Amino acid sequence: MKYKLLAVDLDGTLVTDDKKITERTRRAVRAMLDEGGSLVLSSGRPSRGVWPVAKELELDKRGGYILAYNGGELLDCRTGETIFSVELPRESIPRIIGLARQHGTAILTYEGGDIITETPEDIYVLGEARNVKMGVRQVEDLASYITFPIVKLMMVGSEEKILEMEPIVREALGPEFAVFRSEAYHLEILPAGIDKGTGLLRTLASLGIPREASAACGDYDNDIPMVLAAGLGAAVANGCPAILEKAGVVVPSNEEDGVAVLIESYILEEEP
Repeated sequence: MKYKLLAVDLDGTLVTDDKKITERTRRAVRAMLDEGGSLVLSSGRPSRGVWPVAKELELDKRGGYILAYNGGELLDCRTGETIFSVELPRESIPRIIGLARQHGTAILTYEGGDIITETPEDIYVLGEARNVKMGVRQVEDLASYITFPIVKLMMVGSEEKILEMEPIVREALGPEFAVFRSEAYHLEILPAGIDKGTGLLRTLASLGIPREASAACGDYDNDIPMVLAAGLGAAVANGCPAILEKAGVVVPSNEEDGVAVLIESYILEEEP
């Protein structure tokens, strides 16, 4: 195989709109793994929120990786080992949470199998809980509660609210932080230099795979760095305009087995 590793986004890319993996996609992934390829599930979700998909694809038995938190953490599915993980600077956490409070925006992070937040009834917090299949736990003061390492904080709200907050948060925090939308309702805050592209390059270095032997596929703005970093960068047809413009290859939508088409046509294709 020309491409030894495929990094693929989950929501809007690998899974259908109702969060299912189609049988064709399942077969294509199995065939790629049987041929010695590697699959990296690359998501803004926390690692706990990716595990159900990894297990459904049997990556815990066949081997594979989870690149969680938009490139902030890499796990080996077979061993459960954390290969690398970043940490949001502890002293910055109260300032970030203060910005959310000041502008009336819900904010959350993760602890174990739970989302933790001051606003557990917020509809966008509950939406994230459904998305990652995690519980929601209320804490009275999130800033003082977080005394343990976290990879990211995430503000959630309406599309209009998140569009409003993005430049405010970016200007307030400055160049020491990565601030970006991972979905229309999510604004991610991570340490500077962390995105799916740097996460993919770090993954390739850890696994000893050259960049040109990698492929990546996504659908949204936060997938663009990964698509540009890979040897073959693909987007599903339902992707946002920016990623469709930058991708080298456009495959059918997440509802039309786009990832399966990518694997069948480009990864399992015999080299001349």
